[in-house]
Amino acid sequence: MLLHLRTLSQRNRLRLCLASIFCVAGCAASLGDGGDAVDREARGSSSTIASALSLPPLNVDIHQTSTSGLSSGAFMAVQMHLAHSSIMRGAAVFAGGPYDCAEGSLSNAVTHCQDGVQLPAASHFVQIAQQQASAGSIDPVSNLASQNVFLFGGADDTTVVPATMDNLSTFYKSFITSGTVVYDARHAGTSHTMPTLSFGTSCDVSSTPYLGKCNYDGAGKALAQIYGTLNARATTLGGSFVTMNQADFIASPGSHSLAATGFAYIPADCSAGAPCKVHVAFHGCLQNAGQVGDAYYKNAGYNEWADTNHIVVLYPQTVATSGSNPNACWDWWGYDSPNYINKSGPQIQMVRKMIDTLAAGSTGTDAGTTDAAPPADSGTDAAPVDAGTTAVCFTASNFAHVQAGRAHDSVGNALANGSNQNMGLDNVFFQTTLKQTGPNFYVIGTCP
Repeated sequence: MLLHLRTLSQRNRLRLCLASIFCVAGCAASLGDGGDAVDREARGSSSTIASALSLPPLNVDIHQTSTSGLSSGAFMAVQMHLAHSSIMRGAAVFAGGPYDCAEGSLSNAVTHCQDGVQLPAASHFVQIAQQQASAGSIDPVSNLASQNVFLFGGADDTTVVPATMDNLSTFYKSFITSGTVVYDARHAGTSHTMPTLSFGTSCDVSSTPYLGKCNYDGAGKALAQIYGTLNARATTLGGSFVTMNQADFIASPGSHSLAATGFAYIPADCSAGAPCKVHVAFHGCLQNAGQVGDAYYKNAGYNEWADTNHIVVLYPQTVATSGSNPNACWDWWGYDSPNYINKSGPQIQMVRKMIDTLAAGSTGTDAGTTDAAPPADSGTDAAPVDAGTTAVCFTASNFAHVQAGRAHDSVGNALANGSNQNMGLDNVFFQTTLKQTGPNFYVIGTCP
């Protein structure tokens, strides 16, 4: 995802600034145009926001969540995976690197992670993850032990060198013991691109929309590694695309280099109430909808598999922001927040709220996989158990419910224990009636 360089004399000056696919502070000034355009895109027009739909609550098993991404989206997928491993089944990484590879430094992002120069050993990044987990900033790394991970790197990728992906493979294998790590390393004839069966540019070329006709089903291989044997992919989609207002999940999204709208693909059976899972697919730099339209969220290959396997696919979106992020990258070096790698990071918080919103309609039924069950994070998402007595209701503020142990906080929202239904903001102003239907299992409702 290289930026077009207008003159050869600019190349050296922009090399460190642009870091190829990685947009960085000060690039807009070097490019000298487009600032007004990207600012308008970041703010979003009122018509775009008004036309966006709310993400619907569905019967989603939150513990069947997974994530993947390309390039900056790949680094983001690793951050999301580690931050919220308690709800994850696994992850897939296309041309990325180890957790906190950049360590909050643009220079590290370019030299260590992109070029592989003086890249620290994987054990260094393992230690960072362990420290973050010990501080409670991310979920316990022990959750990773039974999860499955898929890794892919192209032999001709000069944007994220193979050594960085090798490092990531070692990183994951340090934690995953009963699960598996599948690494398709140095795939022949493949550049820096998301490999597809037949959509995009030539596989050995890295250019917009950064989807490669590689005769390789990257999305399908990723989902199969994470979830196990899948039903055959759909030849015709039967579900629907939803355009969602990202301001529903984060205030002033443009100030965090997030677009006004994001997208989701929802299979018809998920809309009808069938138990479903969630996969979050992060685009790369210059691959957001503002740059490539619907190319990524409609053609990366996920939707065909999602349609027949009860998987809702989330496609959150960044936006180009003049100065700090002109290439619409995800924050994997700290341009938006020093907490970009953990649960306090604004971009991670937004995506988690999207997942929680989808899971608000959960009935506690299993979404169904052919693989081992995921690790539990707190024991609060088990199916309800008949208490053998008349249901008891509690009406109180969401804050009081959390304090009393009937609900728990998730990035500012109160979720009912057991059902995981979203009750709204965790504060004293929102009041909810919870009905206890089993030991530590509550649903939003009323008692007769």
